[in-house]
Amino acid sequence: MRIHRVSILASLCTLGNALCGFGAITLTTKALLASDTQFEIFSRDVIWAGYLVILAMIFDALDGRVARFARATSDFGGQLDSLADAVSFGVAPAFLMNRVVVEALNNPPAAGPEKLLWIAWAFAAVYLGCVLIRLARFNVENIHDEEAHISFKGLPSPAAAGALVSLIIVVTECCNLASPSLSTSIILWSLPLVALALGLLMVSNVRYTHLLNQFIRGRRPVGHLVLILLAIALAFLLGQVLMPVGFCAYVLSGPVWSAWRRLSGRRAPPMAPPPQDGP
Repeated sequence: MRIHRVSILASLCTLGNALCGFGAITLTTKALLASDTQFEIFSRDVIWAGYLVILAMIFDALDGRVARFARATSDFGGQLDSLADAVSFGVAPAFLMNRVVVEALNNPPAAGPEKLLWIAWAFAAVYLGCVLIRLARFNVENIHDEEAHISFKGLPSPAAAGALVSLIIVVTECCNLASPSLSTSIILWSLPLVALALGLLMVSNVRYTHLLNQFIRGRRPVGHLVLILLAIALAFLLGQVLMPVGFCAYVLSGPVWSAWRRLSGRRAPPMAPPPQDGP
């Protein structure tokens, strides 16, 4: 009975992930209703929408750990997790990035040529499409054994969403979006390019380490738990600076290690084989 309750908790964490994504979309829509004289309300709602995506990442990390603890991993749980990820790490960040760029560069219109704002729409659509492809590929290749989740092929969608929304949070908090300067406009124009790069990395074959499983899988010394707690505390203290730096460092780690392995002649460790049909 206890294990059964724990397995239900895993599904509730997955639903919590999806609800955070839905909340981020709702807050972004609410921000668009603010008038030109209420740009502080727009910025506040945008920032909270970004933090909801970060909270969705925490739920996403918990549901897999809880399911493995209860030994209740299943195809149903994997499919539900991917559906939740599509909302929280696909639709929500793409919609948030697009609306921040379009609304800020359209206010005043001189800050950004209106005819070029379709780029924000197009790159947001590419990002969303890459998230869906990434999740579909993961579902096909997914294996429930924890040893098969030491690394990823392609940038994980939660990390991509975290990198994008952390940059949006910093830009919204540190820049004047009500009347963007030239430097702010350049930063805003870079966000669609960042989304495009993240999307391409998600559907690439670049290998990324699964940091959470590397630290806490199996029996690990107490020191690993202490390091995780210190990292969380540091994230709260230096949230605005640490989040984009940490996420971007992880995003770059895949291409950097891949290039280093090619130059040094080392081969990447083999991944677990995909499940085969039949006996």
